[in-house]
Amino acid sequence: MPDPAVETTEDTILLEVLASLHPSAKRNSLRRMVDHGRVRVDGEKATRANMQVAKGSLVEVVSKADGDKPLTQPKEIIPTPEVLFFDAEVILADKPAGLLSVATDRGEVDTMYDRVAKWAWENGKTRTHLVHRLDRETSGCMIFARSAETKDMLQKQFKDRSVERIYHAVVHRKPPTTSGVETLRILETKDKRVRLVEAGRRGGREAITNWWLEKEGPAHSLIRIKIDTGRRAQIRLHMANLGCPVAGDTRHGFGKASVNRLCLHATSLSFNHPDGERMVIGTEIPNQLLAETNRRLG
Repeated sequence: MPDPAVETTEDTILLEVLASLHPSAKRNSLRRMVDHGRVRVDGEKATRANMQVAKGSLVEVVSKADGDKPLTQPKEIIPTPEVLFFDAEVILADKPAGLLSVATDRGEVDTMYDRVAKWAWENGKTRTHLVHRLDRETSGCMIFARSAETKDMLQKQFKDRSVERIYHAVVHRKPPTTSGVETLRILETKDKRVRLVEAGRRGGREAITNWWLEKEGPAHSLIRIKIDTGRRAQIRLHMANLGCPVAGDTRHGFGKASVNRLCLHATSLSFNHPDGERMVIGTEIPNQLLAETNRRLG
């Protein structure tokens, strides 16, 4: 049986989350789970039963046998991340396509979080805090904090939309114009399925996707995207609604791409560093996306 886990739907305290996972357990038993190292919050071992847990955090209870084991497998089996920038406060790294940002309830041991956490400990003896996530199929720039205080500061910037997030996507066809803004709301169900809400109808959450045509290929186009909101599958849903689904999108598009990946890449992040400086950290557009842009059909 997999270890019990849940993603929180609101800000709460850890003890309340554990009570929802084990409704018949006494509060002292739940506190002992924490004391014995059996509780993880976003992959990190929890130390206090009354700690605050933010909305969207993954809370997991591992077995007694695993309670005192290291959170990661031996370092040699976890690849080293491609670090774009680091200092005493933040780490920015380039996530490969196909890699989870953080473990699910299946308990994956190789995730982007695990790779960066291992690197951070080896390069400064600091812990790593997850700030945001990218979908498994999406590659690109992710930011991690080296303290809880920096994590809170950066997450506030994501919440108030002061972080500028730039993506590049290869899409089918050519858009009807050279630029535009998609604003249809997105409704997410309890089982994590998402769909667009028709214009004029109520429901869903605000979603804003700004886009510009950068290059037109024989059958595909390279699109530069700035998202003001970060809803699940936002770019894929909005591009599909535009009539230009992202290449390689098997759920909202036309199926697999010739390069065997989703052609969506988080190119750069612009944010306020804890020292007050405005920073822009970016990555190169992957060669796979450029190859798909230039590919001819037939």
